[in-house]
Amino acid sequence: MKLQHLAIVFVIIIMPISMIMASYIQNQIEAIEIQTAFDNGLINATYGAVKAFQINTTNNKYSSISDSKIRDIEASVNTFYSLLMSSMEEDAYSTEDLYMYVPALLYTLYDGYYIYSSYDNVYSTVGADENEKVQITLDGNNFQNGLKPYVYYSAKYKLRNGNIIVVNYTLDNEITVYGDFGGSEGYVTKSGYLINPDLVTNVNEGSKTLSYDGVLIEPEELTEHLITIENQETGETKADDYRYIFYQNKKVYQDHDDGGNLLYNDDGTPRIFWYDNYIKTYVNDSAIREYAQECNMLSTSAFDYYFEAQEFSLWVRDNLGDITQADTIKDEDGISTIGDDTDYLSENTGNEKIFYADGDNDPMISGSAFNNHRIAVIRKSIETNLGTVIANYRSISLYNYAMPVLSEEDWYKILNNVSIVSFLQGMTIGYRDYNNYAVITNNINKEVVTTENVYIIAKERNTNNREYHKPGCEELIEGVNDGSLEIIGAYPTASFQRQTVRISESDERHFYMQACGGDTLTGCYNCIVNATAEYDTDDIIDGTIEHYENENNVLYTANQIEEVRTAYLKALARERYDLYKSNFDLSDLGKEEGN
Repeated sequence: MKLQHLAIVFVIIIMPISMIMASYIQNQIEAIEIQTAFDNGLINATYGAVKAFQINTTNNKYSSISDSKIRDIEASVNTFYSLLMSSMEEDAYSTEDLYMYVPALLYTLYDGYYIYSSYDNVYSTVGADENEKVQITLDGNNFQNGLKPYVYYSAKYKLRNGNIIVVNYTLDNEITVYGDFGGSEGYVTKSGYLINPDLVTNVNEGSKTLSYDGVLIEPEELTEHLITIENQETGETKADDYRYIFYQNKKVYQDHDDGGNLLYNDDGTPRIFWYDNYIKTYVNDSAIREYAQECNMLSTSAFDYYFEAQEFSLWVRDNLGDITQADTIKDEDGISTIGDDTDYLSENTGNEKIFYADGDNDPMISGSAFNNHRIAVIRKSIETNLGTVIANYRSISLYNYAMPVLSEEDWYKILNNVSIVSFLQGMTIGYRDYNNYAVITNNINKEVVTTENVYIIAKERNTNNREYHKPGCEELIEGVNDGSLEIIGAYPTASFQRQTVRISESDERHFYMQACGGDTLTGCYNCIVNATAEYDTDDIIDGTIEHYENENNVLYTANQIEEVRTAYLKALARERYDLYKSNFDLSDLGKEEGN
């Protein structure tokens, strides 16, 4: 074949193929660039939504109340769409345009979750009277985006007598049990923390002391560093340390003079104040002042936690002790149990007794049968409801919405933290549609205190240098053992965040609540900054740590980490007990009312 013929063949056949391949590769490169931009935009928008929720709830003393929480979430949703819009201006003209691409936003909270998605607007408000509502006919076009009703982390169980009861779970070891138990118990509603009751000994209600697994729990003095506005007109402020206790889930501080002498009222009760909007609001309520006097401004929350948890756990052991996962009622019909279906839940606990707390099933330990089942129940609820919401998402788009497969790592984040999960689907990138999600957790909140959300403050014995550590920090444990470090307290992670007092637009003053005594307080480089060299928190709770020294396996005994365990177990119990709880024991309330 002549050279001219080969050239013609190349031009007719090879050149078009090369042009098509070049175009295809270019489209793929552009699609990857767009996908990366979408991924970054989704992550940044979700992170911004978490920060907005965190700021609102941390600075809102009513953040745990339902209506206030809904407002905080709606503000977070608005932040999400605003940030997503700013990153996708070329693909959407308004935030409303983004609705068709965001089938759901999931907000996992302490005892349940909200889903922001589309719903049918069944009612319209008409007339001068805003309360006058007229039902409208559903024709498939009356949907709008908003928060769906709150869903509790719950499961039903069939008792041996055939009765069905309900257990509401949380992100920690608190549960609420309600239902008709039959017999002398009848219909019961009880809430409490589930622990191994056998570990609570030497209870003295008079002195508010007990032992939990060998750790002495006693009243403790709590202190915080505050900046208070003394004169709003001049902007004069005062920085000082104050003792505090919790009264009905809110901090009450005791005032003192410039010399540090505690102040008392004429009736002998402590002069106490609320810290509202950076101003001292003195308390005149006699009941609160008498409570402060009775406890001598010492916190007994850790004692109350273990004391009440023991009583509750013994009741649960007696009434729910035989329940296994086979007794779990299926969500599909609400009647039949899952029985031998070991695939129904993501965790198979077999024949283990879920609610019988003892040495083999300690609810304070993450790997217990109770916690494995709790997490499986929460995951089942979220998967079922979220999958249905996304699949049935209604918008002007004809895209076939579907819940993507979440990784096990992401499920761990969702099931163990307050978090936001966002979904973005249906936007065109090249020859395909975009489908992805983002999971961002919120570790600084007033919703929950997980086993990881407690820091321990330690001071060098020969200096004023103070650092806060994670409970399993190797440097902390070794320093306490060799005597170079002294533990001076333990508090939740939110107490170590920078606080801001805004005097004016140009005048902001900052402080740290645990920077007491004027000393500098920094995070430990090993465990806080570098996030390495730390032991498992379960080992701190359990009291046995495996330590490798010169390639030999050595065990820290409970006595060797006693100071660390004491500070940690006190703080964990205290902070969980002092959290605002929407659940309460209706049966006890009825007794108080004389019913």
